[in-house]
Amino acid sequence: MTRLVGLLLGQVWHAASEVRGHLQPFGGWADGEPVEERGDVPDPEDFYTEYCTSDGGHGRPVVFRGAAASWKAIKWTDDEDLLWRFGSQRVTGVEHNLKETRAGGQVDGMNTFGDFLNAYNNSDIYMVSNVPKKMMKEVEFLRCMECGGYLRFLDTQNFWMGRGGSKSVVHYDDQDNINCMLAGEKRFVFMHPSYKKDFEAHPNSAKNRFGWVDTDLDRSIPGYGAFMRIDVDKVDLIKYPGWRDVKWSYADLRPGDCIYIPYQWYHQVTAKPGRSINVHVWYWRPAAFDAESCKSGAGPTTFADCSWGYEPKKGHLGKVQKGGKKPTKCKKATDRQRGLEL
Repeated sequence: MTRLVGLLLGQVWHAASEVRGHLQPFGGWADGEPVEERGDVPDPEDFYTEYCTSDGGHGRPVVFRGAAASWKAIKWTDDEDLLWRFGSQRVTGVEHNLKETRAGGQVDGMNTFGDFLNAYNNSDIYMVSNVPKKMMKEVEFLRCMECGGYLRFLDTQNFWMGRGGSKSVVHYDDQDNINCMLAGEKRFVFMHPSYKKDFEAHPNSAKNRFGWVDTDLDRSIPGYGAFMRIDVDKVDLIKYPGWRDVKWSYADLRPGDCIYIPYQWYHQVTAKPGRSINVHVWYWRPAAFDAESCKSGAGPTTFADCSWGYEPKKGHLGKVQKGGKKPTKCKKATDRQRGLEL
């Protein structure tokens, strides 16, 4: 009997060892395809048609190389300078665990940016906060958003900072996302929304072949939201065999690069070793492109020029709805200039 058990265990081990990518970092089961890259940023209408609404409305990710290279924020390279300039600025969130679990919780005592800067290099913490108020003046909207309706449906913006090596869970966002790298390097891995039916079948159960959990369906599950509860450093392809057939794409971002992530594209993000900073804007894609708004000249420059907080009554698209939240507003270029002259 003991010999039989040993033989069976040996067969299982041998079978597992032949599965490409088993207990390897996420994506190890197959070669990924690089995401499209551009050396420019398209105008708002081309962005809408070529990327936001292409592929039957799924959209497609694209990298804009060097799109943020001229921002003032690209000079956020020295912590001592940041501490002197912005240390007193309030932050809205610092999480435990560079390797995200969604269950680490918030770090106590992290009220200001200075609190974080004085602690992060010697602890397993990661900043996920709204961009501190004064820092918003140094972060710009890309040209592809300056008109067309994008700025009427702004949700929120976030500032991500860590000492390197951070890893996200596999998840998707309900909003469109433009994410810009200001320091360090990160790899973004993507899976197409067409996998949704398979990925999310039988959530929170052993029948799910990918590790998908939804905490809204079962409050006893640690964490928040919906995500893949798998170890992205050692993916168990025996326990979660569905991944073996999944195609994926990737983008490696360096300082100054930005990436567009359409809503409901599954993704996982890993930072390389070393200090990293990135900022992003979440917005609700306009249900229709507003060409008329592009006739009035340049849009706002910085995150500080706009209000935030729009959310549709339902769905993923931005539109003016009776009884819904009011669209966001931004200062015109002439308004900013007038303010400088006062």
